[in-house]
Amino acid sequence: MKFIQAQFSLKYEPQLKIRRFANDIEDCLQQYYGIPQTNTLPDEYDLETPRVMISSKNGHSQINFSPISVDFIANFDNEFMNDFLKTREYIQERIKLIVELLKKISINEYLFCGITYNIRLDIGEQRPIEYIKKYLGDNIPNENLYEVSQNVACVKDDKFFINQQIGTYKEFQKRLDSVPNVPGLFKIANEEIISEGISLALDINSRYQYVYQDKKNSINDCLMDVDIIFSLLTENIDRWR
Repeated sequence: MKFIQAQFSLKYEPQLKIRRFANDIEDCLQQYYGIPQTNTLPDEYDLETPRVMISSKNGHSQINFSPISVDFIANFDNEFMNDFLKTREYIQERIKLIVELLKKISINEYLFCGITYNIRLDIGEQRPIEYIKKYLGDNIPNENLYEVSQNVACVKDDKFFINQQIGTYKEFQKRLDSVPNVPGLFKIANEEIISEGISLALDINSRYQYVYQDKKNSINDCLMDVDIIFSLLTENIDRWR
């Protein structure tokens, strides 16, 4: 099992002036992050587009601030890729900084938050299609399969969504003689497969509570929610070990 990437996302009520906090963001995150970049879009335009982006000094992570969310993305190298506990400590440490920053810029409530892990399973010498058939049973055809995926969503404690997607993946590498600007449908003819296997995506978030109970959360409760989310992640990851 290899942990490739993780993302933390927190949604809040629209903060149209978020780009004006670029200096506060830099000051609060300066221990690990560089100088932020700002996107000078009009405040009301496309609220999902980040207005402030800041990357870690070692290049492993990035934090994006939009008027409605903060998104933290971490890509793991060999030191962390095989150690879930290390990834957890790293992410929780960064989330603590993000929460302190949100308090500083007076974002005192959030709608929901969540963490997604992208994982690759060790299937040894087995072919991905043959491996995944064990989990998908008889509901799929047995002939000429090329790619397969399955999505399952569950609810925990009337608050958390537990979303799980398992599927095959293929990574392609462009050949030197590949033709640029070829539509995506045809690009596979110009690329070679460099790896393939089984991917597992686990997305656990508190959106269920927000959607069905219309309940907001104090920013002071965020770290407690993160602890619960990591407990659920651990429980679900252990099922695949």
